[in-house]
Amino acid sequence: MAVPHKYETVQLEDNDHSESSTEVDESVVGDDAKHWTAGTRRSRRSQTGRLASVFRSYRWMIDTVLILVSLCLLIRDQWSKQCPAPLLEIGGDYTGVRSEPFKRRITRFTSDQGYMPNNTADFFKDETLQKWNKLMPKGIGFVGVNDTSKYQNLPTQALDWGDDFGQSVYSTSVTHTLHCLYIIAWTYSGIKTGQSLPDDHHWHMVHCIDYMRNAIMCNADIALEGRETTFPESQRGGSDGWDSTHICRDYNEVLGYLESVRAPDSSIHGQ
Repeated sequence: MAVPHKYETVQLEDNDHSESSTEVDESVVGDDAKHWTAGTRRSRRSQTGRLASVFRSYRWMIDTVLILVSLCLLIRDQWSKQCPAPLLEIGGDYTGVRSEPFKRRITRFTSDQGYMPNNTADFFKDETLQKWNKLMPKGIGFVGVNDTSKYQNLPTQALDWGDDFGQSVYSTSVTHTLHCLYIIAWTYSGIKTGQSLPDDHHWHMVHCIDYMRNAIMCNADIALEGRETTFPESQRGGSDGWDSTHICRDYNEVLGYLESVRAPDSSIHGQ
């Protein structure tokens, strides 16, 4: 018969294992390591304290620099608003000789056949020539420019007529365009009436038509135009453009400006 197992009550002992383990760990680490760890912490705190002290010492200087930078940016912003970049006005002067824009006028085109009479023979009358001349400023659009080094994008060469006056002479587009329109009307009227024309009339016409094409495309007036009211009965249905409204320069101001900067009258070819 097997001997039965004998169970006994075992008294629980105090568990000092964790404490003894800690004691062993601490004894393994040793005093030197503990001193090194504590020293490292103190060193970090000391460095942080020094940085904070330096920052506090120079705080006024940093604040002053930031304030000055902010003021400079503000002044620059205000200055740029008060002094905007030069406006590139359509049909204006790109070189800088004339930088201010001209006043504008709301204008309706009006028909005046005094510039191109229906009877082409009348084109050669003195009163017709006088009407064309009144469209031109004194100096017929030739302007004198001093110290050309101040300006950019001037034409490659100035005209030769101003050499004796110590300045460069240039033509202007508006008067060139009017001159070309006059040449076209003059040539057509001469051919229509059998007038004697100079030998160079052909190339002059070709040049003027080409130049006016560029001038018209450059300004590109997009004013809306309605149905015609003045065409012959056989031509009804199109647009004559006489009832449309346009935004134009004040032409009287343009004439005044061109006269104020005109080249000496005696320097202009043909005068």
